[in-house]
Amino acid sequence: MLVGQRMQRDVVTVTPGTGISGASRLLQEHRIRHLPVVERGRLVGIITDRDIRRVLPSPATSLEVHELLYLLDRLTVGEVMTAKVITVTPETLIEEAARLLVEHRIGCLPVLQGDRLAGIITETDLLAALAEVLGIRTTSARLEVVVEDTAGSLPAVCTAIAARGGEIVSLFGARATVRGAEVPVLVVRLEAPDVDAVVEAIREAGYGVLSVTW
Repeated sequence: MLVGQRMQRDVVTVTPGTGISGASRLLQEHRIRHLPVVERGRLVGIITDRDIRRVLPSPATSLEVHELLYLLDRLTVGEVMTAKVITVTPETLIEEAARLLVEHRIGCLPVLQGDRLAGIITETDLLAALAEVLGIRTTSARLEVVVEDTAGSLPAVCTAIAARGGEIVSLFGARATVRGAEVPVLVVRLEAPDVDAVVEAIREAGYGVLSVTW
């Protein structure tokens, strides 16, 4: 799956000259947390709700409301934004986008097509994509099957599932702890007329089933 398939294309943006109070209003109105900063059609930075909170006066301040508004109107996005922005393209793999978010501890990635802003992808977008890939939103059963060799065991497990009328929704390899030792497992989400019959077929094929959940 590619970033271009999951990104938000209708992006709310600001310019470096936008006032902090105006940027704050946009975040609240659109219920978002990130604003790409664009100048002459090109991305020059990003500002987040956290950046804005950082420059807001403390609740304990002795300034009057009109003084606070005056100060905020004078402070611009360009003075607060992060200029060094981690970006991706529409062709970037979803997995790579997720790696960048985790590695850099950020909540979104502007998407560039050439040097132009084409969209934005957030951690929420990536979680939704992950839920879709893993079949979490379906009414399917989830099995953890213990295997000795993930690649070699895959055909046998799939055959056992199909033999009992099961249809695989998603499948991936992972590791689980069994009696104090880590072992490879296949995590399978499937739909079947009789899940118990599928579990029995997998065990008859010589593989242990650690858990069955819905």
